[in-house]
Amino acid sequence: MNTRRGSGWWEQGVSDSQHNRRERLVLLHHAANCASAEGRCKISRCSEMKRVWKHIGEGICKGDKCDYPHCNYSRVVLSHYRRCKNLTCVVCGPVRDADKLQEANKKRKAPVAGFYHDDRSYCRLCLQGGDEPLVRDCICRSGRADFAHLSCMIADAENKSRQASDWNRMMVTRESFTRCPNCNEEFQNVVLSNLLKARVIFVKREFENDHMMYLHAMVDRMRALVGKRSESDRAEGEEMCSKMLTVIEEIRKTNTQNNAFMLNVATAYNVMGSFSSMKAEEYHGKSREIMQQLKEDHEIEAMAFETNQFVL
Repeated sequence: MNTRRGSGWWEQGVSDSQHNRRERLVLLHHAANCASAEGRCKISRCSEMKRVWKHIGEGICKGDKCDYPHCNYSRVVLSHYRRCKNLTCVVCGPVRDADKLQEANKKRKAPVAGFYHDDRSYCRLCLQGGDEPLVRDCICRSGRADFAHLSCMIADAENKSRQASDWNRMMVTRESFTRCPNCNEEFQNVVLSNLLKARVIFVKREFENDHMMYLHAMVDRMRALVGKRSESDRAEGEEMCSKMLTVIEEIRKTNTQNNAFMLNVATAYNVMGSFSSMKAEEYHGKSREIMQQLKEDHEIEAMAFETNQFVL
C-alpha cells in the first residue's frame, strides 16, 4: 500500500485511497458552499462537483444502480463523513476543522497581509478560496496546501490557545501565533507582524487578567515595531509602551515579583528603550538595573546552596 508523507497532521502515513477520498470530500465541501457562477470558480473541477452535489441532493440519484458520473464514489465519501466520529480522521478531519474555522470567521473582518498566491489555490484551513488574499511567509514549499487566509490563521491560533492548559497556555499561544504548524519555522515580515498584533488583541480580550501573558504578547509585538517609521506604527508603539508600564505596575501590586516576572520586565524595558528614542536611556537603565539585581540574586542563591551542602 502506497502512503503519502506530508507536514500536516492529516498527511502522516495517509494511503492513496484515503488521500483520494479526502480530496473528493474537499471538492464536494467546496462545491456545496461556492457562490461563484457556473464556470467562473477558479477551483479545478468545481462545476463538475456542483452538478454531482445537485444530482445527489435533489433526489435524482438511483442509489447503488446510479450511473451518473462520480455519483457512487461521492455517495460513499459523504456517507463516511456523516457516520465518522473519529476527531483525528485523516479523511474527514480536515473538512470538520474547516467547518469550525468558517463558523469562527463569520464574525471576523478579513485583514490584509503580504506574500499572496495566485487565484488557483485555496486555504489549507477553511478549504475555500474567496476574496481574501492567501498568504504563506514561512519555508513551506509543498504546493497549494501551504497557503491560508490570515483570518483563518488567526482563528486557528486562537482555538489552540483556548484549548491549552493553564500551565502552558502562554507558550502555546506564542507558538500558535508565530510558527507555521507545518514547517515549524517562524513566520516572517507582514504576516508575522499581523499575527503578533492579533495575538495582543486576543490575549487582552480573553486573558486580560493574566498580566504576564499580556505583557509577553506586547513585548513580542513591540519588537516588530522597533525601527518602524509610519505614523500608525509609531502611534501603536507609544500606546503599547503606556499599556506595558500599566501592566508592570499591576503585577507589582500582586506581590508576584519572582525572577521570571522580573526577567520579563527587564525585557519589556529593553524593548521599550529600543523603540522610544526620547526615553531610551531611562528604559535601558531600568532594564540593566533589574538584570544586575537578578544576577546578584542568582549568585546569592548559588552561595546559599553551596553552604547548605556542607552543613553537618
